[in-house]
Amino acid sequence: MIATRGMNEMYVYGGASGANPMPSGAYVSRVEPGSLKELWRTTLININTTGEWSGAGSIESFDGDLLVITNTKLYKIDGTTGAVKEFLSIPTGASAPRDSYFNGLSGWRDGTLVMKNLARPPGCDIQGFFALVDCPNLNETPPSVAVVVDPKTMTVLDTVQLEQMIGGRITTSHYNGKDYAYLAGQTKLYRYEWNGKNLTLDTSWGPVEYPLPGQTAASAAGIMGDWVILMTNGGGPTNVSLSVVAINQANASIVKRIDPMPLQPGQTSYIPSMPSFDMANSRIYAMDPGAGKVVGIDLDQKTGNMSLAWSADQKTLSWMILIGPPDKRVLVGTNIASDETNPVKWDIGPVGANYEEQVQWRDAATGKLLAASDFYGPMVPGMEVWPGYGGLIYELRTDGRLMAFQVLPNNTTSGST
Repeated sequence: MIATRGMNEMYVYGGASGANPMPSGAYVSRVEPGSLKELWRTTLININTTGEWSGAGSIESFDGDLLVITNTKLYKIDGTTGAVKEFLSIPTGASAPRDSYFNGLSGWRDGTLVMKNLARPPGCDIQGFFALVDCPNLNETPPSVAVVVDPKTMTVLDTVQLEQMIGGRITTSHYNGKDYAYLAGQTKLYRYEWNGKNLTLDTSWGPVEYPLPGQTAASAAGIMGDWVILMTNGGGPTNVSLSVVAINQANASIVKRIDPMPLQPGQTSYIPSMPSFDMANSRIYAMDPGAGKVVGIDLDQKTGNMSLAWSADQKTLSWMILIGPPDKRVLVGTNIASDETNPVKWDIGPVGANYEEQVQWRDAATGKLLAASDFYGPMVPGMEVWPGYGGLIYELRTDGRLMAFQVLPNNTTSGST
């Protein structure tokens, strides 16, 4: 992942997941945006020594420092020198620390952070994200724990043992004067309220059972005004088409859905990433590499009804980003080329990789392809391309390379980057 602290201050979080063979552990590097030269590197953990389960955590620029969550620790790092200023061991609840890693940071307006762990079944030694679908005895996976932290004092404010394992990252919302956290479980969407001291399940709202029979868990939720948006089939592969689901924040009994990418015979649906959201244009962007589609979906803000705006042939396992002003939105994401049709069988990393990837730029209003890069070695699945200053788009490959892309003017070779 990439974070910036200013135009000339770019930081890379890597080493935690997504390569084959598995890297030794998470680190943070400061990289010079122009040359892509690494200025310093701070190693956070060596799993060859600790034996812990490792996967992609998160990095954020916060109050002049860098906050990095990886494995079961939250680090505060000096963005100038790379020195670790403080770290906090985070409780893992029902899961053993070696079988847990925290995979995201969300927060509220008061600066408080909320996070949750992923868990793998006891006795499983599979590393990386795919332990969630490849470990034996998945029915023995412990539920997640939610933890609230004050990042200024680096102290735990509250801990809540959850009912289900939460795959997608936590989504926070401020709605009708209250602070909420939405957590997409294996079969239910939960809403918790943060009152400044305690995180409490909102029993007046949900939980909402959202998957259809045969569908798997959603990735992280998104907020579109009065609506919480989910996309199913992030919890594992299935031969059932995915749904995009809209649930009303005021009334959990109002649930709308659309199935925008029907599967063809023999196709497998699986997408570990969440959709992208454009509140100004009431537009949702969803994808399913099994169906080989990326779609634009219009949301009626009053009713929650959704309709298909456009559909394009594109295969991606990754989050997609929106750049540009509301009337000139551009959708940026990757496109995968492989002889293997099942996305779960796309082997990542420099050893055994059976697919290539490119970056594509689309007109977000119509889905028209505007530009595309050459194909290159694969990026980390379930991540994203990263926007930078000056129109640059950055890509982190599984072979450890950092790439920068920039669209050329129209009077040069069309479509090249």
